[in-house]
Amino acid sequence: MGKNIAGVFQRERSGVLQKLDRLDEAIKNLQYESKRFSRKNMKEIQGVVNYLQNRLFEHVTLDEEVVFPFLERHIPRLEPLLCFLRAERGEFKLSLENFEMLFQKLKDEQNVLRQYKIFEQLKEKGIYVTHLVRHHIQIEMESVYNMVDRQLHEDEKNELVRQCISFQIDGRKKKWGTHLKPTAISGN
Repeated sequence: MGKNIAGVFQRERSGVLQKLDRLDEAIKNLQYESKRFSRKNMKEIQGVVNYLQNRLFEHVTLDEEVVFPFLERHIPRLEPLLCFLRAERGEFKLSLENFEMLFQKLKDEQNVLRQYKIFEQLKEKGIYVTHLVRHHIQIEMESVYNMVDRQLHEDEKNELVRQCISFQIDGRKKKWGTHLKPTAISGN
């Protein structure tokens, strides 16, 4: 089989990065277009938020149920990095929830001055969320998956890929957040 683990996750990574670009673009358009809160841009932002919630939920579940336990058994020295990634995911989840709350507040607000203030907060949170996710992806690709490709034997890589495929086919999913350790979210 001879799998390249980084390559297996490349397609997923590309899709998330494209969505982040679309989110950046929609936020920028909201700021500079004459129709400040145009329906098209608002719909685009909502679509990207929904995608991130669903896609990242699936990715986190796969990592927590299959990939990270496998790596902790086969490459124990990755454990500190995996703990960092878990904590970063907690931060991302919280930031995405805050972004979505601000977005809803913006949609509901009628006062133009308050809309502007909310939009400024939304823009800042959007920049933070996109940079946080890009950083997370970079660490996963450059540190975790490349190390997996270098450190695991071919039969171990094949087993990891087999377990990932099996997990995805089984469709076992948990509600996002229930499998994250509370310390990862709170930063304790």
